Amino acid sequence: MSGMAVTLDQARALDALARHKTFAKAAAALGKRHTAVLYALATLEAQTGLTLLDRRGYRTSLTPAGERILVHARSLLEAERRLEAACSEIKTGWEPELRLVFDGIFPVEPVLDVVAEIARAGASTRVDVSSAFLAGVEQAFVETDADMMIAVLPPATPPPGLLVVRLAPIRARLVAHKDHPLAAAALRAEELDESALAAHVLLTVRGSDPRLQLSTRGLEPPIAVRLADFHAKKAGILARLGYGWLPEHLVAAELERGTLVPLRWKKENVHVFDPRLYVRAGRQQGRAARIVLSALKRRWAEVNRPRGRSRER
Repeated sequence: MSGMAVTLDQARALDALARHKTFAKAAAALGKRHTAVLYALATLEAQTGLTLLDRRGYRTSLTPAGERILVHARSLLEAERRLEAACSEIKTGWEPELRLVFDGIFPVEPVLDVVAEIARAGASTRVDVSSAFLAGVEQAFVETDADMMIAVLPPATPPPGLLVVRLAPIRARLVAHKDHPLAAAALRAEELDESALAAHVLLTVRGSDPRLQLSTRGLEPPIAVRLADFHAKKAGILARLGYGWLPEHLVAAELERGTLVPLRWKKENVHVFDPRLYVRAGRQQGRAARIVLSALKRRWAEVNRPRGRSRER
């Protein structure tokens, strides 16, 4: 293997297959044809003299040798990224790209304000912002190799040396429509018990995780509905389909008008989520990344914790 010239295209193909699990998805992520990814990996196997892919199952997976080569391929891609970023920053001070994924329970306005601030500064950085929910945030962070994420769940497998910035807590209320059967007890200022809640449909968001430790965890309702996001969940609650937890910032107007009613639940009336901004360590932080960090710290970083129960996980 002396003098072997592994190309960046081969490294990208191996990395994309490991992230996206299929040749079709890997090719789509790279903007290439399916056959181009196949060819890049076949030539990589020929050059290394190793079987990198296990093709026996329903989906092609990496062999142990492939996993080891993947580590080096990613080091090569990271070196390329650092070189590109260094050249760009030397010229302009702006990194070529900044990718941020945030949990949809976090208010979108602060994120959009940060993007607007980067744009006003005349950035040459390509900013890619996407949202996911709960456990899906870390999955998107890994699969897209994002630079930053805002999450309410800590990473299950955190990369070494993540920079972590605590953001202001997000309060959530257990709510139902004012015409829902559960609302009658709330309007009479009565506390609900477990049997009362368990008799009705509970709405949740896909990707919910036991680490949230919601007090409704463990209930066995007749129907549990898992929706794509909190906006769909809010729509379901407004349609009187059931009840569920919603962030206060999303339902402030409905609570004020009385359209939605906070349920008095013995175990917990308010749940506090503790979002964090996670930044990959070791990556050069250009002007765009520094704007994100300073803006979030300046505007939404926690200064004084409000009353209520917060959970460290």
